[in-house]
Amino acid sequence: MRLVHGVTGISKIILVLLLLISFILGAVFSYVYTMGYYAPSEFRLPDKSSITIQSVEFNKQDTHFFDVTVLNPSYSPSDVNITRIEARGTDDNIVNVMTDTVPSLPYSLQRGHSQTFRATWNWADYTGIRLPYTDRPVEIRVFIADGSGVILESKKPLTRLIITELVFNQSISVNHFNVTIQNLASSETHVNVTTIAIEGNQVPIDKVAPQLPYTLNPGDDPVRFQCFYNWAGLMGQGATIGVSTQEGYIAQRTITLPKPVTLDIPSSQIIFNTTISTQKFNITVTNSANSSTYVTVGRITVAVGQQAPVNITQWTAYTSPILGINESILIACTGWEWSTYTGQTARITVYTTQGFIVSKETQIP
Repeated sequence: MRLVHGVTGISKIILVLLLLISFILGAVFSYVYTMGYYAPSEFRLPDKSSITIQSVEFNKQDTHFFDVTVLNPSYSPSDVNITRIEARGTDDNIVNVMTDTVPSLPYSLQRGHSQTFRATWNWADYTGIRLPYTDRPVEIRVFIADGSGVILESKKPLTRLIITELVFNQSISVNHFNVTIQNLASSETHVNVTTIAIEGNQVPIDKVAPQLPYTLNPGDDPVRFQCFYNWAGLMGQGATIGVSTQEGYIAQRTITLPKPVTLDIPSSQIIFNTTISTQKFNITVTNSANSSTYVTVGRITVAVGQQAPVNITQWTAYTSPILGINESILIACTGWEWSTYTGQTARITVYTTQGFIVSKETQIP
């Protein structure tokens, strides 16, 4: 009896297992039959090779390149030949073709493989500096030999380095100007200011205070730089001041400089009088009505022929060395013996404390 009961128990277990196996096999055959019917239309592979851009990376501490990783998927029917990489600014629609990449183009990319290209391109123009306060992306485009390609929009590190103030004060001096710079709190990285230029002419690094390079962190207070550079030749014109950083970021601002200062020494007002003294002569200096500021006479020199200029150490301006707009002053110069240079040409030069200079040649009687 126990044997019969044991056989009956085993039979029931075998029956359950057979039913489970039948159910699983039926489900598998059903799935295979269904997929066999629908798969041809639902899972078609591409006829032509296609690529994808896996990533685009910008180094926030160097704006001179970017990295783009391209994948030729395993389901592509063949290898591809990558021929061109482009970047288009969505702000200005300018297409920039990458002519310098590592590895170089064209490049054969095998099916199922990816490759990272380093493209040399200064993307500082698209960081919120030349196009202020924008974080719009750039389009990175990769093309293959058959003319097709792929596009991916990518945002760059946003660095807002700005010139908050420019000061050109001709009443103080045309030998220096001030530039105030700030790295806004919204910037993603610090910068190191390395050069300041006016109209493309770099101010010598030893003529800038505080000393360059100078680190500006995001959110730091604005910093005023004093640049010792003579800008008299640009007066009355628009001038662009540019700030560059070690990382490649830039800031620019254009300003109209003050009007010029026109000084003159009328030839008729240079007087050497032998009946009075051969160690004394008088000159008159005028400041035009069109000048933009008063000036203050600070120094006078005389140069005869090819000789080095001689400083006139004793001179008196009437009524004051301050020469206003549309005014003239008489300057009496003493202490220089001019009789030994009779008949020769002398150049008289007047220097002002603001940095303006006026010269006039005359013949010594």
